[in-house]
Amino acid sequence: MRAKSETPRPDEVAERPQPIKFLTENGFSIIRRWEIVRAAAPASGKYAFLVRDPRERQHEILVQVTDAVVADVAVRTRGRVRLQSSFWIACAERRLADYLSEADDFPPADNFLIEELQAEDLISAIQWRAR
Repeated sequence: MRAKSETPRPDEVAERPQPIKFLTENGFSIIRRWEIVRAAAPASGKYAFLVRDPRERQHEILVQVTDAVVADVAVRTRGRVRLQSSFWIACAERRLADYLSEADDFPPADNFLIEELQAEDLISAIQWRAR
C-alpha cells in the first residue's frame, strides 16, 4: 500500500486562491474579509477587512463609503464607476492603509468612514475602467 502525498499539486493550489494581503509600511496587514470566507465581493459600499498590527493584535475593520461620495463619483465618471465597481474596494483598502500608516493604530470603534475623496482617489476614478 502506497502512502498518499500530502503536498498539494499545482492545479489544486490554483483552485484555492489565497486572500489578497495588503501590507503597510509600518507593519499592518489588511486582508479582505470576504476573500477569507470565499464570498462574493460586497457591492454595498461597506467593506470588512481583517487588520493585524505588528504586535499581532487583530481587528475586523468596517470601511464605509457614503452615498454622497458614490453619487459624486458616478457623476464625475459619467456612470463608469458605480457602487458595484471594484474601484470602491481598491479605494476603501487604500484609504484604510493610509489611516493605519498615519495613525499607527486601528480606527476608533473599528469603523472608518469615507466622506470625501482625495485628489488621488478622484484621478483614479476618472481613469478607472469597468472590471
